[in-house]
Amino acid sequence: MDDNYTTARDQSEGHKALLELEKKFNKKARSAALNIQGSQIQALTGFIQIFEQYPYPVVINAAILKLADWFRTYNNIVKYYIYKVFKDASDLHLAKVINVEETVRRILPVLGSNDPVARSITLRVLGCMSMIIGEKLDVQYGILQQLELAKDRIELEAAIWAGDQICAKSNRFPSVIFSKIVDKLENTNTPFDIKLRLVKIFRHMHQDMGMARQAKATCLSLLEKPDTDSKLIIVTLRTLTLLLNEALIDQKEQMDRLLNYALNDKREDICYSVLQDLVLLGKGNIMFDESHVLRLLQIIVSSSEHELKIQQRAFQCAQSLIEGHQKVIMHIVTSSPESDTLRTFMDYVMACERIMNEAIEKHHHSVITASARFLYSIIRNGLSCHHAQGVNSMDLDVPVLAQMKELGKRVTEATNLLDIRLIKQNKQSNKQKASISTQRKQTDLSKKEKIFIGDLTIIKADFCLLLDDWDCDATFKNAYQLLADADDDTAAVLLPYLSTISRKCRQLLSWFPDEALMELKKRMKRFHVYVNLVRLLLRTTPPSDSRLTGQLITLLREFGGWDLTTESFATNGWNLYLIGMEAGNCGWYELMYLIMKDLSKKAETEASSYWIMSLSSLAYAEWSLSQNNHSSQNYITSLNKLKVLQAFDQPRTYQYWFIQLRMELIETIQRTLLVLNNMREMENCANQFRRTAFRYDFLAQSQFGIDKETLNVIESYKICALVCEHAVRTFIGTEHLFFSIDPSLIQFMMPPSMSEEEEKPVTLCRDFMNTISSWEELTHLEDHDRRSTCHDDMKMILSTLLTVPLILRRSYFKTHKHVNIQLTTEPMLSEKKPITLMSNEDLVIKFEGLVEVNPQVKNSEKRIKKAVIVCFITKEKMLHFDDRLGVHMIFSEPTQILGAEGNQSALLQPPTIYMANVRNSYFTYTGLLGLPKSKISSMSPGSKKEAWINVFIKILDDNSRVWSVGPLQWGKVIWQ
Repeated sequence: MDDNYTTARDQSEGHKALLELEKKFNKKARSAALNIQGSQIQALTGFIQIFEQYPYPVVINAAILKLADWFRTYNNIVKYYIYKVFKDASDLHLAKVINVEETVRRILPVLGSNDPVARSITLRVLGCMSMIIGEKLDVQYGILQQLELAKDRIELEAAIWAGDQICAKSNRFPSVIFSKIVDKLENTNTPFDIKLRLVKIFRHMHQDMGMARQAKATCLSLLEKPDTDSKLIIVTLRTLTLLLNEALIDQKEQMDRLLNYALNDKREDICYSVLQDLVLLGKGNIMFDESHVLRLLQIIVSSSEHELKIQQRAFQCAQSLIEGHQKVIMHIVTSSPESDTLRTFMDYVMACERIMNEAIEKHHHSVITASARFLYSIIRNGLSCHHAQGVNSMDLDVPVLAQMKELGKRVTEATNLLDIRLIKQNKQSNKQKASISTQRKQTDLSKKEKIFIGDLTIIKADFCLLLDDWDCDATFKNAYQLLADADDDTAAVLLPYLSTISRKCRQLLSWFPDEALMELKKRMKRFHVYVNLVRLLLRTTPPSDSRLTGQLITLLREFGGWDLTTESFATNGWNLYLIGMEAGNCGWYELMYLIMKDLSKKAETEASSYWIMSLSSLAYAEWSLSQNNHSSQNYITSLNKLKVLQAFDQPRTYQYWFIQLRMELIETIQRTLLVLNNMREMENCANQFRRTAFRYDFLAQSQFGIDKETLNVIESYKICALVCEHAVRTFIGTEHLFFSIDPSLIQFMMPPSMSEEEEKPVTLCRDFMNTISSWEELTHLEDHDRRSTCHDDMKMILSTLLTVPLILRRSYFKTHKHVNIQLTTEPMLSEKKPITLMSNEDLVIKFEGLVEVNPQVKNSEKRIKKAVIVCFITKEKMLHFDDRLGVHMIFSEPTQILGAEGNQSALLQPPTIYMANVRNSYFTYTGLLGLPKSKISSMSPGSKKEAWINVFIKILDDNSRVWSVGPLQWGKVIWQ
């Protein structure tokens, strides 16, 4: 409810800030050169900060109008700085301008000035405003007029740029300006650099098929001239690529044209640009076929070793296109062994391997990495045919498959020998004593080599995981021996590589933990390497070894400068916090608890202290659960610490709800274990499991911008709850009574997909579903024996789920408030100042909202398409419930949730849903809300009636997915 007051206060402060800037701008100058003073420039540069700090339409609109006034009346220097404001203003700011007509009316007349500089600046400003004035005829006419009449070079360039910007936003202007551009391009007196600028406008001529073909014909006429400069060829080909890619015409022809230029034109700049054009045109292009693949490989093979830049770019281009058209590679590999296409393809691939080996000999690092990545894509797509759905392995030619595997081994061995050699050379060079200049040269070379080694280890790790028969244990051991002798920078590069290939290692537990502990003692002073080495140890070792936990705690206390008097860490607090997070991520909850418990004593702020104490309590709760010593009090302690963070304006809503649901799921499982022989109580447990699953589902819906990893975790616990419900209902024999299996569980009755790795709870649930299905095969047993078998299976299912540790991904330790909606209503909803209406009067209510997206997920702004406003009326205030998650669910789906909780009578009438378009983070809607007539009839005639209006905001993204992000608002209404 504070959002209304906060928004009004911010708007007021924004207007005050504008008045301060205006005051500074109008300040009388003591002495000013060129009729301008520093305070004016300073005031103008402050407008962008105003836009960012107060992004409200009323504030931005007032600021833009003021700038337009000053632009019309002041000199060119002021005009220039106002242009810079418009240039720096984002589309999100300009979209909030309400009085567009008035703004244009103040700026456009400057085009009639006798000063070409003033006209040029005006054209630039109009171009910056293209998103809101693109369809205005007076603006289009003004730009066309200046394009024809401009004699000054600066003005002509400004007119072309403005026309280009308007064409990008207008559906009508490209057809209007098209003929003017063609005339100027055909005019022999048009300067060369002006032609370069004009040709680029053709990329917007894709709205009309005929115009697109005319633009293409004009571009081709430029290319056919024998004396065409390379710069014009580059620009024309890029324009053609963008035009045809949008118009969806003649794409295969353009692909062939680009390949011809890449193969036949010997000018390096053209070839390099054409390869980029191929990437732009080829991604997602259904016209890309086997012939294009072969010609791409021909470009790689035919490139000279002296053209390293082209060779590298050709590898990158081919890899990008192959990754986007994997089925083409699969089709080539699965073709007949006698086919010329397959033979030519394999010859080219082997030639690419020779190029890589030559690059290794000559130390061409950029070509090595590009060629290795390209070969990895080829091999991965080739081998994937063996596992592809619908392709029988017998259909593949065995020699081709064997060649692919052998090629993968050779590339892996070559890269392995290379990075070993480079690391050893680096070690020797560090030991050498030389002059200062020589040392500097070696240091610079060493930095480049370490970047190269980092890229190479990533590629090598991919190959190790790709090849089924590769000995990852031996590779891990060899790399670890290099790590033991390497410097800290090299060790930092090797550790992520070791962590990656450890997934396929089977013998690490026999030797690695002891070796890692010895290495940790040596790396105590090198913080970055120390943290990464601990991370590697935690990721490769199961958390059940209490002896190892004790040894780690001893080392970590030495690392953190353990103070015996205060029993806390003295140094390296942040590094220890990172280790504690990794411990939670890997399930080492005892270690996480011990680290966080001691860190909380030395937290710099009170808010940090409560956050770390919450993590400590959560870790202790999970560790106790693993020791069969569960107590809900530990989870409650963690929740209470998170509650305190709200007082510091650091709400952790996702974390709070995640722990709350974890506690609810565990308590329901334990309760079910206690009442396995009580059918009535089992029915209640089944209902509670379904309720928990719904709550997990809502948790996922409330987190807009959530990453896939976190979403999978939430989904896995939802599946656990649904499987438990299904098991309970099947166990008590009510699966045929008004109950059908949840659609989410159907996939678990089929074999798993090999494409993605599943979370451990999901894998267990798949096994449990098979166990539950097997109960149908026990009909031949006596009732007592059948029930006894099902009872044992049921107990096994629930007990196993209790032993699975909580999955804490890295996202848990971050703030999840990716989107915030500032909502205001007119009239304002309030508890203290209720809305008063006359008898039989409906409420006209206006909603206005500003959608603010976290800068870290700024691209998500474009995904938000609509705001869904849920408005409903209740007899009582819904916020008296202590369950905040439940309150949000009620506001999101009032009919469904109140009905499920048996509180349907609180809802006086069905909710009213309004839908508003979100344009550049802003939405508004004015709706009519009818008040209930019948459910409050028990009151005496003539007496005042009262109820509660509740409002909740959801957002609809570009995939039509609804996100229940809030906020929720409420207020009292009184009527006769």
